[in-house]
Amino acid sequence: MKAKFFILLFFISISINCQSFTKVDDAINTAIENSIFPGATILVGNENSILYEKAYGHFTYDSNSPKVENNSIFDLASVTKAFGTNFCVMKLVDEGKLDINMPVSFYLPEFAASGKENVKVIDLLIHESGLQPYYTPNKDEAKAHILDTIKALNLNYETGSKMVYSCLNFVSTMMLVESIANEPMYKFYAENFTIPLKMERTMFTPNDEYKKLCVPATPDLQGVVHDPLARALKGLSGNAGLFSTTEDLSKLCQLLLNKGVFNDKRYLSEEVVSKFTKRYSDKSTRAIGFDTRSDDSTASSGKYFSNGTFGHLGYTGTSIWIDPVRKIYAIFLTNRVYPDDEASIRNTRPKVYDAVILSLEGK
Repeated sequence: MKAKFFILLFFISISINCQSFTKVDDAINTAIENSIFPGATILVGNENSILYEKAYGHFTYDSNSPKVENNSIFDLASVTKAFGTNFCVMKLVDEGKLDINMPVSFYLPEFAASGKENVKVIDLLIHESGLQPYYTPNKDEAKAHILDTIKALNLNYETGSKMVYSCLNFVSTMMLVESIANEPMYKFYAENFTIPLKMERTMFTPNDEYKKLCVPATPDLQGVVHDPLARALKGLSGNAGLFSTTEDLSKLCQLLLNKGVFNDKRYLSEEVVSKFTKRYSDKSTRAIGFDTRSDDSTASSGKYFSNGTFGHLGYTGTSIWIDPVRKIYAIFLTNRVYPDDEASIRNTRPKVYDAVILSLEGK
């Protein structure tokens, strides 16, 4: 009798789970119908398990193109900053090899050029460095020349006076990581996170086999990074270039909710996770390497995620928000830039994240 009860309970729980996220399905399917993006995946979880995951649409607007699967690979764009580069920074801080309150030039002497000797590592991570927002390389500009140009740039504004979101902050952070780790950042990231966490579909520069599994960003870019600066850096950059799936990224989200632990193994200290995931600056919503939920109606995480929620957005239509109060997270990946970077996902994101909370709370 007891066994029958638990079997019944199990099937009831499956039924509830399948029915309870219809608001999420409706929000995403409506966006596809409105040509906001051709395909998407979502995954909702807590600190222990995956609560819901689903794939929607196709790789392109052609219904004969491949269907998106739960393990389809997306170009994460600027989600790379928080869930790629920043994880490397946290690891180096844990190892005692990096002090984020030291000048960048202490670790990367060439960065001191053009009056940048007092810019600290923390200034890069909260986007208050003074660097300009972006650098668009010339056609066929060599990778080494691009990096040397960024290191030699003048400051655009006084360091610490305001927040100006800049991809150059995280290209500089990548160079910093590589100077300390004494190896390319993509290797350091793989050795410390994607390999031990068995994130087999998370990588920079997918090979030909994995490119076929990547949801395209444009008719000409499948498995090749969409961001022009990262693409000029051969896909190995700190501002963009990471490809991944909702299932792989869920491991990093659980790790953060569990203060650095995943599957009983510690990857980061509780201290560094707590420090990096709290709002840091009084000039913006920035945490250290992450962003936090806006306090006004502009929040891409919607109306219901708790204050203290942290995560990041990506230009290609990707986003991750982690709610440490509710101890839940949601990963929403799309290719909204397909085919011509005309569609806006601004209004869709909050609808989806609102639907997540309403579904979880049975409203």
